[in-house]
Amino acid sequence: MKKKKLLTTKDVILMLVITVIYSAIAFYNLGDRSAPQTILTITPRSTVTVDMGKMTKISSIKAYLGAKEMNSDHALTVVITDDDNNEWYKRTITDGSVFCWSEIKDIDVNGRYISFGTNGTLYLSEIGVLDENDELLSPASFPSQLFDEQSLIPDDISYRNSTYFDEIYHARTGYEFVHGLPLYEWTHPPLGKIFISLGIKLFGMTPFGWRVTGTVFGILMVPAIYIFLKKMFNETFIAVCGTLLFTFDFMHFSQTRIATIDVYVTFFIMLMYMFMYKYYTEDFSSATLRKIISSLIPCGLMTGLAIACKWTGIYAAVGLAVIFLITFARLKKENGAFFGKTASKIIIFCIFMFGAVPILIYALSYVPFINCSGGGFGAIIQNQIDMLTYHGKTVVNETHSFSSPWYEWPIDFRPIWYYTGERGGLSENISAFGNPAVWWTGIAAFVYCVYDAAKNKDKNAMFLVIAYLSQLVPWIPVTRITFIYHYFPCVPFIVLMICHSAYRLHLKKSLIILTVTAVILFAAFYPAISGFPVPAEYVKTFLRWLPSWQLIG
Repeated sequence: MKKKKLLTTKDVILMLVITVIYSAIAFYNLGDRSAPQTILTITPRSTVTVDMGKMTKISSIKAYLGAKEMNSDHALTVVITDDDNNEWYKRTITDGSVFCWSEIKDIDVNGRYISFGTNGTLYLSEIGVLDENDELLSPASFPSQLFDEQSLIPDDISYRNSTYFDEIYHARTGYEFVHGLPLYEWTHPPLGKIFISLGIKLFGMTPFGWRVTGTVFGILMVPAIYIFLKKMFNETFIAVCGTLLFTFDFMHFSQTRIATIDVYVTFFIMLMYMFMYKYYTEDFSSATLRKIISSLIPCGLMTGLAIACKWTGIYAAVGLAVIFLITFARLKKENGAFFGKTASKIIIFCIFMFGAVPILIYALSYVPFINCSGGGFGAIIQNQIDMLTYHGKTVVNETHSFSSPWYEWPIDFRPIWYYTGERGGLSENISAFGNPAVWWTGIAAFVYCVYDAAKNKDKNAMFLVIAYLSQLVPWIPVTRITFIYHYFPCVPFIVLMICHSAYRLHLKKSLIILTVTAVILFAAFYPAISGFPVPAEYVKTFLRWLPSWQLIG
């Protein structure tokens, strides 16, 4: 008998249509494809002086930093003097992010010479000197590295041309991987930052370059969730609705367009469970060893990739182990004779596939790390100790205005506010949180799935409850500050639980209404999750549903 195809032609077309539409939305205004590239290093012994040629009214100065932030130990001091070197302006700036434009406003002095000095080391890429009409001035004498890319000086400093939030760590480390420099961010395994570096290699050290790989992974999540839904329910209608719910979830959108590592671990967790689901639902009545382990091979590979991106992949691996043991027990029950001859082989294979292989992948991900930081195998071991110390002790007592404990995540209580800006009198903002239609419905869906698993012994419900809880429960005892984006790996399983509940309870119309509502809410909240400029009153009046939602400055 010919095996029925998982995806029909109709499925492929629908899946591609949703993916293409989302791709256009995801890439729109992702970030500038150009940014200053030449760098001038300044130290306490190498003060830089710009000669305007004559006394000139200077209103403001814009500066683009390279791979070293400004702080009290690496401050930028700007001094403006006249023809006779009389000092008319002096200011020391101690706050400035890497690969980000900074602006010194309201200078408003007449001067000829502008000196840039530091008490540490700074990498300056470009300087813009502006008059009272915000027009760029052309100096008579200057360091060529600081005035060779004047066309890239932006009118408005925004996420489009600068790093924001944790991009100052991860995009910077991606740049360091590309150039073989000592690595700044070491608090997570290296693979996620290596993925970021691939985009930088292809598109340069630009906002588009450091965000593009994560955006592509976010796009790939769309067909991944479609295939997962089709495997689980074998209904095109369910697959389409579920894919739209996931695609237009706010967290999925905002968290895959910022150059951080959560997108990568979430993607591989999705694939881990998709391949484990094949093993979980296998018909063991005609089992062969090859058939049993066929889906465990890619599952083990995805496990290694997830953990090499972020240790939270271990949480997901614990859930996989529970599902594997449940399935292993079923194999013994359904095919005892076969099981007796094969059990030891399966166990040995799984020790290799879920032990040795992930360890090997994890170790290999450190090859670029060693190339940059040196130290050989000992550096890998030391990094594990440093990471344990950092997460277990260093940040335990840290605080943050937008941190939130695990029990607030499902109810969308406190979005994390990433960015705010202004453009043409309009407000720009980016926050990460969930689509209320998806997350709030997901609470009810989880309760139903627990009931369905306990009362009716439904296999899909049990699988989804285990998958969901494996991402959430490990956060309960964590004492360090946590954020709502840590809930991102749960989102695919929220969608799957919603679809399971609708499927089991025959709520086709309700699922349609929910899907349409989710898409409408995505459109309504788009300015709050994308940085799209709108009047501030729109966000304050229509989008702040809860008092704890600070979506605008």
